Amino acid sequence: MQPLARKRGRSVLLCLALALSAAPALRADVTVRYRSDMTGAALPSGMDLSSSVHIKGNKVLAIASGMTMIIDAAKQEITLIDAAHKTYATIPASQYAKRVAGAMPQMPTAAASDEVQAMLAKTKTTVDSKNTGRTDAILGIQAVERETTATIEIPMPEGMPGMQMKMVVHMWTAKPEEALRVPALRELAALNAWQQYFLDPTGSLEQLGPMTSAMAPLKDAMRPDGVILRTRSEMSMSMGLSGAAAGSPPAATPIMQMSTELAELSTDSVDEKLFRIPDDYAAGDFVAIMKGAVEELTHAATAAPAKPAGPRPDGAKAYVPSLSPIKRVEPVYPAEARGQSLPGEVELLATLDPQGNVTNAEVLTGPQVLRQPAIDAVKQWKFRPVLRDGQPVIALTNPTVDFSDPDRPSAVGAPNFEEEIAAQSRLRQVESEMPRSPQQVLADLEQDAVGRDPMDRFHALGDLTDAALGAGATDKAAAYANELLAAAAQHKDDWDYGNAIHNGHTTLGLLAVRQGDVDKAREHLLESAQVGDSPQLNAFGPNMTLAKELLDKGETGVVLQYFSLCRTFWKNGATKLDAWSEAVGNGKTPDFGSNLR
Repeated sequence: MQPLARKRGRSVLLCLALALSAAPALRADVTVRYRSDMTGAALPSGMDLSSSVHIKGNKVLAIASGMTMIIDAAKQEITLIDAAHKTYATIPASQYAKRVAGAMPQMPTAAASDEVQAMLAKTKTTVDSKNTGRTDAILGIQAVERETTATIEIPMPEGMPGMQMKMVVHMWTAKPEEALRVPALRELAALNAWQQYFLDPTGSLEQLGPMTSAMAPLKDAMRPDGVILRTRSEMSMSMGLSGAAAGSPPAATPIMQMSTELAELSTDSVDEKLFRIPDDYAAGDFVAIMKGAVEELTHAATAAPAKPAGPRPDGAKAYVPSLSPIKRVEPVYPAEARGQSLPGEVELLATLDPQGNVTNAEVLTGPQVLRQPAIDAVKQWKFRPVLRDGQPVIALTNPTVDFSDPDRPSAVGAPNFEEEIAAQSRLRQVESEMPRSPQQVLADLEQDAVGRDPMDRFHALGDLTDAALGAGATDKAAAYANELLAAAAQHKDDWDYGNAIHNGHTTLGLLAVRQGDVDKAREHLLESAQVGDSPQLNAFGPNMTLAKELLDKGETGVVLQYFSLCRTFWKNGATKLDAWSEAVGNGKTPDFGSNLR
């Protein structure tokens, strides 16, 4: 934009913003409603994505995704309303961006590993935004289209295929002259300008930490040129094959499509009562209300579908993930796959009869050429019967069949993200249809562990320990933890050794601190860090639950010592450990995030 045009743009923006301060008698009441639709393999149906805006004078009521907000342009205040808990919070408009950023899930730079920060620093974002020249009439309003394409190229560690994310947005906005003909558009234009001028919602982008530089080019490109009447957007992801020929980019996998369109625009009278806070509502904290709304929306987007009424057609009474077969038949690697050197993993959803035989197998993920051989193999497997109320029942589980060409190494494959997402959605659906209590999870694991050889038993003990602790079976948790530590001593060269040491001592320490034996808990905390070289702990870090419970008891010294021991194996966690140590040194309990488990 040329300097003169930029100055004119600022002047128009300010004039429109000030329009909200005009005399209410000269302005039209406005009601606008948008209908939205979102599709994607992992997205549940039934999400309420509609939004509406009511304008009367200097006040605006906006409702979107279950969140209700009142804007008072004259006072320059924002009020957020939580109808479920009958609370509200009012803040100055100038604080809005900062407060919203504080309520969003954080991605601080200090919390990312050095490797992640280096990767993000090399991330390249390309944005192309242009007017297409296409026009359309939406509710009788003439609109023009703008297309924005953003491509984000994310480098991956050596040996892994690079990742590319692509977002294409088609945005239809009302032609400028339409505001002279349609009074409601003038009000919406003034509202948009006021929000950009006073709230600057894109300011929250600064809170994205390492991703800020990657996403920054989108800020200006995504600003609308006028009142938005329709949007169509699609996000896709692709990963390239190592050594792929130039000019042969991998196919992108659609992850999500979303459309939003104007469904109602009227200047009918708006009831003044809509902008009043009910007398029985109590004042609350703005960030807390915003966080609650975000959490509810996130839960709605990730929750499994509701449990259907009536019996299942397959007669299944239970779903138990990752059961171990007692009889396994290896798959036949098909000849047509040899020339492709396909990597081989096929995940299935298998139906077991009460005797543990596989009666049906549904493929969830995997190369097409390997699917039928995987089904043929799994149908010859046998599992221990799944019990409910002491009786064997029809059940579901999700076995994985591994393929490999013994004569050739496998190529590095590009994941099918749409397929992976759909598989997770399918399994969440099955899990919601046949939920298990913590006690049932423990019983299923115990049944599956019967008769295993010593190595398989060792690998199963970690889950048994966690399940017993989660089920409140303290005696069993202690027994399994001690058995896990004893088995670890016999398998020091196994990949699971470090996990076993950490898990066993953490569990025994939690049992001790909860029984009031703080001295014993301190010993187990330090022993839990003697893990040697553990791939999982090296990458994801240790469990901080015991450390947190000891901090709650005032045991800062041993926790700081524990942090120091964790540095010997958790090299990627140095920045987190520094931040946590500083917090503990200042008498605070850190936010351990995903390291509480």
